[in-house]
Amino acid sequence: MYTLPRETAERSGRERSKPVGSPTGVLAVMDGYRVTGPARQLFAAAAPRPWSGITTTLALFQRSANSTPLVEAARRSEAPVHVVRDRFPGDPRTAIALGALVRRPEVHILQTHGYKANVLGRLVITALRRPWIAFLHGETWENRKVRAYFALERLAVRRADCIVVVSHDMARAVVSQGIPSAKVQMVHNACLVRLEGNAPAWSAEAPPIVGVIGRLSPEKGMDLALRVHRIVAQRLPNARLLIVGEGSQRVELGRYAKRLGIGPSVCWLEYQEELAEVYRRLAVLLIPSRSEGLPNVALEAMGHGVPVVATAVGGLPEVVTDGESGFLAPPEDVEVLAQKVLCILEDPPLRRRLGHRALQEMATRFSLEARLRALHEVYARLRT
Repeated sequence: MYTLPRETAERSGRERSKPVGSPTGVLAVMDGYRVTGPARQLFAAAAPRPWSGITTTLALFQRSANSTPLVEAARRSEAPVHVVRDRFPGDPRTAIALGALVRRPEVHILQTHGYKANVLGRLVITALRRPWIAFLHGETWENRKVRAYFALERLAVRRADCIVVVSHDMARAVVSQGIPSAKVQMVHNACLVRLEGNAPAWSAEAPPIVGVIGRLSPEKGMDLALRVHRIVAQRLPNARLLIVGEGSQRVELGRYAKRLGIGPSVCWLEYQEELAEVYRRLAVLLIPSRSEGLPNVALEAMGHGVPVVATAVGGLPEVVTDGESGFLAPPEDVEVLAQKVLCILEDPPLRRRLGHRALQEMATRFSLEARLRALHEVYARLRT
């Protein structure tokens, strides 16, 4: 059984090039097109802080000659950015370019995020004397190809000096796959929104909006959200379901909503880089996922004082305190999810109590400072 390791991370035999206390240069590598939750976490942690002794440089893959929203967001951050051209899948020049960046004398630690970066990290680190941290943020189930990529990632990260996961549940899963517990470090995501002083004053007179935010793929349980909404709308006909996101299931889910007879009361909104206005409109955030790491949308909603109703999967029970800052339900249990949503919609004082507690949880347990302290401890151990 996994327990949070107290011992230092196992050494792979690679040379540690600098003594503890000297400045540490981290090369953080990520692939992607959109600014996702993991990207926001990375950019926030990479911001220069002279007191920390850590300098983080971002390396982002880019397929076409045109820039991407992810690259543009990185350039707006305060961290140095390198764009690594990735002209086609399996392009050998990508690994060569990444290896050249890792060899730079100012780079002491390689940090990789996502299956592509983690697999390439395994390829380039073999010949280099650098510690390697592989970050795991959770897996998606869009199609067989993506599932195969994640299977390859699970094999690749076995060679990492440290594997950072975002929840205790993920840590237990990684250890159960044969990774030594001493290599595994749990670091919760941070709530990156500006915390409001009070929960939003939503009233029962306004049409209640239940939000679901995330990728439209099977593991996110969007089909379950539609079934939950059918039950809610039977008791509260003016209730609305707002689904924010994009993905392979968009057309299928739209047809499913029509078959359930709830099409007119479901609103669809494509991917949004900024979600503050969305959260301010919500009475409840519903997370009906079948699988999760630690979803940033839960932290963001609670940081806006919005209570969360979620399935008890992945790291969600580590974020939502059942009955105090939101409600949890068994996976796939549409009836319980619907009843918990209705409890909040029909009881504004309860909603306010849950929202206030959610704000307190974000301020005390999920601050950016807490995440930075944990990451700095990982860097220090790897350089001893």
